[in-house]
Amino acid sequence: MPRISSFSAAIRAIMRILILFLFIAQQILSQSNGHPKKGVAFNLGYESSWQERFVKLNPSWHYSWNLEYKANYPSGVEFVPMIWGMGGLTQEKIDYLNNLAGDGTIKNVLTFNEPDLGDQADMTVDEAIALWPLLETLSVPISSPATSAPLNDWMREFMNKAVSNNIRIDFVAIHIYHKNVAANFLALVEEVYLTYGKPIWITEFAVRDMDATTSAPNRYSEAYVLSFMNQVLSALDELDYVKRYSWFDPNSNNPNYPMLVTADLISETNELTALGDFYAKHTLSRPKNKLSNIKVYPNPASNTIYIKEVTEALNATIYGINGQRRFKQLITNKIDVTGLENGLFFLKLKNDENETIFKIVIKK
Repeated sequence: MPRISSFSAAIRAIMRILILFLFIAQQILSQSNGHPKKGVAFNLGYESSWQERFVKLNPSWHYSWNLEYKANYPSGVEFVPMIWGMGGLTQEKIDYLNNLAGDGTIKNVLTFNEPDLGDQADMTVDEAIALWPLLETLSVPISSPATSAPLNDWMREFMNKAVSNNIRIDFVAIHIYHKNVAANFLALVEEVYLTYGKPIWITEFAVRDMDATTSAPNRYSEAYVLSFMNQVLSALDELDYVKRYSWFDPNSNNPNYPMLVTADLISETNELTALGDFYAKHTLSRPKNKLSNIKVYPNPASNTIYIKEVTEALNATIYGINGQRRFKQLITNKIDVTGLENGLFFLKLKNDENETIFKIVIKK
């Protein structure tokens, strides 16, 4: 990797702080206004039916494994571009994405799709790391690469080198196809968060039978997959560190289709399956209203934050500026913050009906 001047490093550090602040505002604060997590992925081959599919599945965001924004893109659905592999990463394309970011068309960028696989992005960890300074010039939050399994050797090595090289990863994108029991799936998501300490986007997941073929039926019934989806989506909606998710809708032309046939959202006749109907109707709980008259002091604080005008116990969660949860507890009128270092944090207070987020500063 070329040597970076101290001036360039300072510029990168300033950009990192600004984008992290943007990420918190966009990802954490969005939870207070009910912003949905649910997305869909359709490649460019479905462009002619995008509008119909979006109406049917009711997503809040979409990606196409591509970075191009189409003129006929449906309104009301956030487009998230992806830099799929090395061939997609040029200065011209970075400029193109920054222009889209500048006019508000895009808010996030996904990077390298399954670089650990030879038939996908097919990159070494060092190749990905070497390209990252160019990615860091993007003015919106950027994901980690999404490997075929989130805790495999490639991903662990990449995230370790990301830390040692002090490169910017705003959120971790993951694919999960090998955990077909809801509890095991959710345990893996938590392990990923504890391992990498970053907000998570689950950009591909489904129930897959690795032994299924055209002559060997899929052992996971449509009813089983529907039950799995119901359990998983309800849990993901409650996890603060899971910011987005997108169920993988298989294509019947894919040779692996028998493994995923019961995970179909839309049939070959472009009609919703029972699973697709459930996914379409799945929404987050209604938006929260702000808690009224709540005051937080002192701010800055050193050891204790007091909550004034509290008439009931509240759930309190504190996030760092990288989105990592640092504190979660049921409180009444004060919070012990002796375990927090100096810096800016976000405090979310909520009850069953309402919530409010405060910016707090720790100064000791």
